[in-house]
Amino acid sequence: MRAQKYRFPIVVIQMICLLALLQQCAWLVGDKASEDIVKPRPVGGYETLSTRIHYPRAIREAGIEGTVTVNALISIEGQVKQTRVMKSLHPELDQIVTNAIKRTAFEPATRAGKPEEVWISIPFIFAFKDWSSKDTPFKSFIMTIHPDPAYKNFEVEIEGQLKDGLEWPQRFECLLPFNASQPWVHAGDGTAPISGIMNDDRGEWLIFQVSSRDLSFGFTYKAMDEVYNQKFLYEFTMNHALPDWVLRVVYGSQTVKFTQTPDRTTTLDNGETQFEYDFSAQDTYESRYLDIELQK
Repeated sequence: MRAQKYRFPIVVIQMICLLALLQQCAWLVGDKASEDIVKPRPVGGYETLSTRIHYPRAIREAGIEGTVTVNALISIEGQVKQTRVMKSLHPELDQIVTNAIKRTAFEPATRAGKPEEVWISIPFIFAFKDWSSKDTPFKSFIMTIHPDPAYKNFEVEIEGQLKDGLEWPQRFECLLPFNASQPWVHAGDGTAPISGIMNDDRGEWLIFQVSSRDLSFGFTYKAMDEVYNQKFLYEFTMNHALPDWVLRVVYGSQTVKFTQTPDRTTTLDNGETQFEYDFSAQDTYESRYLDIELQK
């Protein structure tokens, strides 16, 4: 009874401490005195970093909550050079926090106006009462895969239309296949979006931000070798929750065999055949393997 009586005050104290840490700075770790160091901060602030951390449904349903603490070595360029999990909670949650930090650019620490490499400690609390599902910013979302006749390259285009009333710019992260090349981003207003590639333990992420309601992005998926040249396998992951969405696979005269029966098949005006699959809405960072097996 005594443990239950004091549980709520303890949780409140933990959350107050976390807010103070995120609003002010992360702890500095090292041998040097820290009084004269301007501490590093994530570009956009710690609130921006927190948006890259998700709380998977399976882990919530298992009743797992608590704190993960990760130490990170921030270079003089503001890059994350090393990470160490100092307080573990669950292997998947440890990895989620670590990878979010690795995908974050920092304003480097400075001493007397000069950049300095330092270790910082970043705690993150996973708590049921503070978690809420995120609404998707998308009105519509479509992925189109168009293979060449030899099945050596697959052109992948992803189109999205965003809702009205969003705060601009909107930041997006999309996990690229390890055999992807030539990633690109277009905005509906004709501007060149700020974009780049960042890495974590899962691979390369195409990261960009846009300030218009229409966007499209994509890449070329290259077949790996003769064993896999009839198969498109992609673990599709984005940072934003998705609405119900559509996958389109478009072919010319090839004979096609799929591991899953399409929901619709349409003959286009140019004679190509379009196969469509309907997918249900996804949570933030929820992965989905797109596994398409082809037959020439």
